Formats: sequence, structure tokens, C-alpha cells
Amino acid sequence: MTDTEGTAGLDRRLADALERLGHGMRSLAQRTAREHGLSPLQQQAVLALAQHPRTRHEVAALAAEFDVTTPTMSDAVTALERKGLVTRSPGTDGRRRVLSLTVTGEGAARGLSSWDDPLTDALAGISEADRATTLHTLLRVVADLHRSGVVGVTHTCTTCRFFGRDEHPDPAVPHHCHLLRTPLPLAGLRTDCPEHEPADAPAGRRKRTPAV
Repeated sequence: MTDTEGTAGLDRRLADALERLGHGMRSLAQRTAREHGLSPLQQQAVLALAQHPRTRHEVAALAAEFDVTTPTMSDAVTALERKGLVTRSPGTDGRRRVLSLTVTGEGAARGLSSWDDPLTDALAGISEADRATTLHTLLRVVADLHRSGVVGVTHTCTTCRFFGRDEHPDPAVPHHCHLLRTPLPLAGLRTDCPEHEPADAPAGRRKRTPAV
């Protein structure tokens, strides 16, 4: 059997395609970061603080998010402070330092937000149904890799304890969100949900009120 035949060959080619896509995404991120005088990690921190200012506002949380050590992320945040993009202030307990973007940082985040435009432009040429199916497939892979410990922190529907898999007969709307109490269409699956709670969260953990 050649490497282009059979299931094993297909799996290998899918993995190769994803690897090449990952290289392309890293190249895009590095280019945009350089244009703004940032490192890729600093760029990620700025975008995370802009997208979820209430939930990812501590160095340790950002370090876990991007799978780096806390000292490494602390160095990146310190550099962002020197550049006037981020400030640290005492948290409610007086010990933890809460991160927030400055006005300049918010402007930088707006400039950085288009870093993946070449990819989204390419995806626009694919039908919505195919994009939804691809999203669903990739999120299932992410969930499997998360369970095996390959992928660390993730905020996808498929790794959330409120996710009900295959609870509806409609193939376009097969899943259910038990937090929002609504069916989940494939095209509506989230990759970065602020209401996410890990599937392995303690059973007694209190459900949160969905963000409006």
C-alpha cells in the first residue's frame, strides 16, 4: 500500500495538511506581530485580553492558555507594560495582579485583530455547509487531543461539561448546550466560549448564568 492509499494514508495526509496549515498560521502571526513591534506571545496576550477582558486577566491564566510557563508569560506582560499596552492592578483579594489593556493597547488589539484575514478569505470560498462540517470535525479532534493531554487549556464546545453530543436527530443541529438550554448547530459550535467549563469539572460546581 502506498502512502496515498487506504485509511492510514488518508490519516497521514490529513495530518500533513494540518501541519502545513499550522506553519502558515504561525507565519501570519509572526508577520503581524513584527509589524506592531511585538513578539508572537505578546500579540496573543493582547488579543486574549481584548477578547475576554473579564476571564483571562491574570498572568497565570494567560500562561495556561498558551501553554507557556508563568515566568515566560510574566516577561511578555512586563514587555507590554513597558510599551504602554498593558497595566497591572491589584485584584479583589489584594494579592493577584489583574491585567487590562490601556487605551493604546486597545488600539493595538484592533490593529492585530486582522492577522488571520488571509485564512478567513480563503475559507470564504468554501460553502457554509462544508465549513460547518470541517469545524465540527476539527473540534472533535481537539477534544480527543485534550482528553489525551496533548492539547492543554481549551474553551471549545466539545470539551465543555455543558455539551450534549448527538442529542438531536437533525444532522445539521445534532448537539445541545445544557447551559443555554438550546440545540447547537454545527455552524454554531464555539472555539472560544467565555462560559466554558471543563468536562472534568467537579460535579458540585455551580452553574453560571450565561453572559448576555
